[in-house]
Amino acid sequence: MSHCLQHHEDLPLSRLIYHTAHAMKIFAEKLLKPYDLTIEQLYPLKILALEPGLNQRQICEQCGKSASNLTRILDRLEKKKLLKRRSDPTDRRTTQIFLTPQGETLLSEVTGILDGLSERFTQGISTSDQQIIKKSLNKIVENIGLLEPEDQSR
Repeated sequence: MSHCLQHHEDLPLSRLIYHTAHAMKIFAEKLLKPYDLTIEQLYPLKILALEPGLNQRQICEQCGKSASNLTRILDRLEKKKLLKRRSDPTDRRTTQIFLTPQGETLLSEVTGILDGLSERFTQGISTSDQQIIKKSLNKIVENIGLLEPEDQSR
């Protein structure tokens, strides 16, 4: 078993959350590699599947990426013919972004694989324990949102 995946009961909760997220990301990246796709590239595809025709600013807002980082990701996805950009008929200065049929097919295939992972990751954890974990993680996110940068030095 790799060092990253060993039990770490003695770690602070924040560190354990980081280790867990990191292990999940590495595992998902390995699964996506044969599809020539990264987690970073998958997220905008999932957003566009739910809301076709969004512009880059709207996608940025949803995935929390900088405009320059997202431009690079979208350029790569367009080069792979997974999405296409079109001028917005109501505003020529704006570009709408859509999945291509190839992008829709790939997303469907990859999503099917990744959706099954969640169940496997939580195998052996009761539904009630999963609810406690979700509630706790949501509370941590809420607490982070309430923090002021100067609070972090205390």
